[in-house]
Amino acid sequence: MKYLFLSLLLLNILYALCQLQVRTPAAADVKGGSVMDVSPPQALASSPLAPVSAKGPVSALCVVLGRFNGAPEAEQLRQRLLVLDIAAEVQVRDVDVGTDYWLVMPVVGGERHAVLQLSALQEQGLDSFLITRGEMAGQLSLGVFAKEDYAQLRREQLQELGHVVNVHALSKKEQVFVVEVGGEARRLVDQAMLSRLRADFPSLQHQYQHCTGVANGLGIP
Repeated sequence: MKYLFLSLLLLNILYALCQLQVRTPAAADVKGGSVMDVSPPQALASSPLAPVSAKGPVSALCVVLGRFNGAPEAEQLRQRLLVLDIAAEVQVRDVDVGTDYWLVMPVVGGERHAVLQLSALQEQGLDSFLITRGEMAGQLSLGVFAKEDYAQLRREQLQELGHVVNVHALSKKEQVFVVEVGGEARRLVDQAMLSRLRADFPSLQHQYQHCTGVANGLGIP
């Protein structure tokens, strides 16, 4: 009986050990699964190492068509573009077309002295007039020349007569009309389009510039 009791006790102990080994891995699996499920899927998106898209302002370019001396021809081109579903605006611009050289005699003492000096010049047969506007108001003009060497030659002649005269370069500006195409419509004005437009506008020029941001400078609807 003693040996039978010990055998049964040993079997019970072995059975308990087997049950313990089976339950321990299962518990470990459950614990591991719960740890994996806690990680949020958006963690990567909030990471400081994630790339950030940052685009700075893009400078807009327009294609400028022209130049025209009159508004009607520019408006005709604008209407032609509108028929082709190309939005465009007519702009008025001042452009430098050359330089003039102005002979100016400085006068000290105000308008009264300027009038007296003007009378003296005219008595000598020198064409002159009193400048009444601008930075050189109150001084005397003795002519405007298209070439600098002509102006310098006349200056030397006047100096020989005892007159102090300075040469001032003046930029000549001219008002012209252009047609400006910007935005997505600019891509439509390609070389093929320009070739077709030049058939009706032989002197048509084109260049790419920053958009003026002023729509329809002439107020044309």
